[in-house]
Amino acid sequence: PVADGVQDGPAAERVASPRNRGLDFTTRYHSTQSTSSLGANTTEWLFRNPQPATKNIRRSAFALPAASLTFRDVGFSLPVRRGGKASVVLEPCSGHFAAGQLVAIMGPSGCGKTTLLDILAMKKTSKHEGEVYVNGQPRGLLFPRVAAYVSQDDFMPPHWTVQEAVRFNAVLKRQPQRRHQAVDEWIDLLLNAFCISGVADARIGGAEVR
Repeated sequence: PVADGVQDGPAAERVASPRNRGLDFTTRYHSTQSTSSLGANTTEWLFRNPQPATKNIRRSAFALPAASLTFRDVGFSLPVRRGGKASVVLEPCSGHFAAGQLVAIMGPSGCGKTTLLDILAMKKTSKHEGEVYVNGQPRGLLFPRVAAYVSQDDFMPPHWTVQEAVRFNAVLKRQPQRRHQAVDEWIDLLLNAFCISGVADARIGGAEVR
């Protein structure tokens, strides 16, 4: 099937869900104003005036069948020396992810979210508890070929402020002929465009700092 005429903004991001796996996305943006007329406020103008887009969605020949995921009493503990008590990383938990649904796993730092994802995606090589089923059948050894997730890594020092982090990236990408005053103006523009100017002096923080 083909779907045309879907409106979307240029700054929007699409996250592929199981329903969309195997689809080819072709996006065409139609600008109603020339780039030269936007001047120095191109980014701010785009945020305030998102451009219409047309999407052609066609089913790929490599489309995978819909799959549901069920896990029962999945848990993980770190082994200890003889006579000691095992350290529980993930308490036994159960759940079901239906095909075509986007599911959020939420919880505080250290509660076992990443450990659960590692077990479900067969990235955890250590022995764990529980059972995992795909479409009601025991998960096979080839499951890692069709299952994956992208981890989040923070590369900015946690003691930096939001403004310092933005400035660091802006300076790295600054052209030699660009004045420092222009960089400061660009930073202010970005902070205002993303509505984070109010927390510009707040520290980014990390798992330990928070």
